[in-house]
Amino acid sequence: MLLTAACGTAVTVYEVDRGILREGRKITSSSETEATCAVWNHNNRILVSSFENGLISINTMASQENTSVCNLAEGSVGENSCVNDLHLSSGSRYLISGGVDCVVRIWDLKRQNLKYAFAPCNSNVHSVSFAGQSDEYIAAGCESGDLYLYHAQHGSAAGVCQELEDTSAIHSVVSSPHPFLRNKLGCVYASGALRLWDLATMSLQTSLSRLHWAPATRVVFSPIHKHLVATSGLDKRVVFTDVGLSKEINCLESPHPITAMSMHPHGQVLATGTSTGHVLLYDLRNATSPLSIFQVGLSPVKSIQFSQEVPASRRYDSESSKSSFVMPPLQTSLINLVPPPLPPPAPTTTTSTPPSPVATGIASPLEWDDLRRELQDVKTSLSDEIQMVHLEILRQHQAQQMEFMQAMSDLKQEMHQLVLENQQLRQENERLKHSF
Repeated sequence: MLLTAACGTAVTVYEVDRGILREGRKITSSSETEATCAVWNHNNRILVSSFENGLISINTMASQENTSVCNLAEGSVGENSCVNDLHLSSGSRYLISGGVDCVVRIWDLKRQNLKYAFAPCNSNVHSVSFAGQSDEYIAAGCESGDLYLYHAQHGSAAGVCQELEDTSAIHSVVSSPHPFLRNKLGCVYASGALRLWDLATMSLQTSLSRLHWAPATRVVFSPIHKHLVATSGLDKRVVFTDVGLSKEINCLESPHPITAMSMHPHGQVLATGTSTGHVLLYDLRNATSPLSIFQVGLSPVKSIQFSQEVPASRRYDSESSKSSFVMPPLQTSLINLVPPPLPPPAPTTTTSTPPSPVATGIASPLEWDDLRRELQDVKTSLSDEIQMVHLEILRQHQAQQMEFMQAMSDLKQEMHQLVLENQQLRQENERLKHSF
């Protein structure tokens, strides 16, 4: 399990092993400017980082050395060059960025160039996210409290979602990871509110005002429960909300104001970054107190993100996947704490010595451990792959349904136009009959 944190002038990659952070790779800007964001690609081989001088750096994690693939945007000394947020598409082909210059951009990572630059928003862009069933939308949360929506394929504006009663800044925008809820957007505001928007209708679905006593900073959807949403704020709290019931169900207290947050893809571990440079890890199965607290810097943690969940079969395909960057997940159970049972002893007689395990074909305890681990890896791999296939089938089915509904809607409109034209022709025919 990997965790990346943007704190101070560096983006640092940490290994997480049983609640302990071990510092690994560091990525910095040549001008020693502040790091603002870092995101993993879908297979954890690429890490994209941004800085206050506008630099967007792509680094490969395949080797142990700091290897930069390319810089999409070079750093500058301009006042409006700061990049506040990044987000990768589901296949990691496209990257979106937004910042102080109020412009949302789409980058093509395959061709390593700029694909689209949308018309400027009315204020600074704090957060960006892909959304929709197939990442066909782009959402941008602004300082003005407006939520801008764009068409990713066409490079055009789709609309603006506004809450007239709350014009505070949007600090975080995230789309739901669940297949049938990809059109749902979660936003948190400087007023401490949480709001959920529906992309299909561009309407407000849920609004929870004053969920935090201070500005809210991050929002994440649970990858397990489709109605569970976690929000963090400068009031030192992580609030868990059931958006289906519009009800707060739990709360975690932090010793410091929370500036960043990430939930692991398996939904059991939560990481928060604070304004004091601390990173706190929580085991959500027993979240009465932090699992561990680490000082990663002296500046506020601006971004924190867990690596993506990779099936075990892919993790162990090559020797490089067995490097120190691949760590076991933070999971413990009573079964793992109990030593494996020893094999039954071989029968012995008074006239002969006991046969060795090798001679009789009975596995030793270490071999039993290896066999148990391999079986567990195979089981986990199959389960993950089956789940991924199932989710992909559901997503494709939903996309086909939406395309069919759109085609039916277009057909109805065309039929309606034909009926109107037919009526107009009939009226014109009657008028001509009376005239001549």
